[in-house]
Amino acid sequence: MSMMRRLAIAAISLGSVSFGSLSFSSLGVAVAQDVGSAPQTGPKIIIPNPSSVAEPVSGGGPAPDVAGGPGYPRQPTIISSAFPDYGWLPLKYASNAAKMETFDAISPPLAWTAPPAGTVSVTLIMIDMETSSGGNPQDGLLWAVINLPPSTRLLAENTTRGRTAMLPAGAFQLSFLTNGYIGPLPGARIQAHHYLFELYTLDRMLDVPRDVTLDQLKAAIKGHQTGQRGVLVVKCCADSK
Repeated sequence: MSMMRRLAIAAISLGSVSFGSLSFSSLGVAVAQDVGSAPQTGPKIIIPNPSSVAEPVSGGGPAPDVAGGPGYPRQPTIISSAFPDYGWLPLKYASNAAKMETFDAISPPLAWTAPPAGTVSVTLIMIDMETSSGGNPQDGLLWAVINLPPSTRLLAENTTRGRTAMLPAGAFQLSFLTNGYIGPLPGARIQAHHYLFELYTLDRMLDVPRDVTLDQLKAAIKGHQTGQRGVLVVKCCADSK
């Protein structure tokens, strides 16, 4: 983890809507943030294509793994009124991309369609694709909103941070050990990263600590999906405006 990220973490105290043709009537979450184009060097970044998803099927079967798979209910559709899938994240939602400016960044508006039957909770994960395979367990997990009820459909812009955040009972959010959205960190304005929002529909509430790492979160999710994950990708920040 870079010195800037360590300083940022140390300085923070834990402390009917429609988009296009989709309409949502209750509070919810779900989307993906993705930064810029893949770097010229380093590991190859593979961005999932939401269009290559199996048709819904009927009947039972074992729960899918973390990545989901063919033969399970179609993933929820995740959208944002602020950017298209595979588009560029507006700088409004990336105030820390050039340098660390604030610990109270503005989160983007996100919405999703109804989860599959049998869903007990919904969890959103925002991943920096270029750092998610690094050595530090916190690198890569830029934001997570955990244990939302299945009735959740919309996460408004600028979701309040802190322990009094306006999230449904039992849900909480985190970003680099803090309890709010930080967004892309220093360096993303110069060398664009890819950000991925993954929406997991689960058959249980997740029993994870508030400082959960990406690996721990994925382990808790494994074997408990009620369908394929929803995916939204966004790029930032070299060509963001």
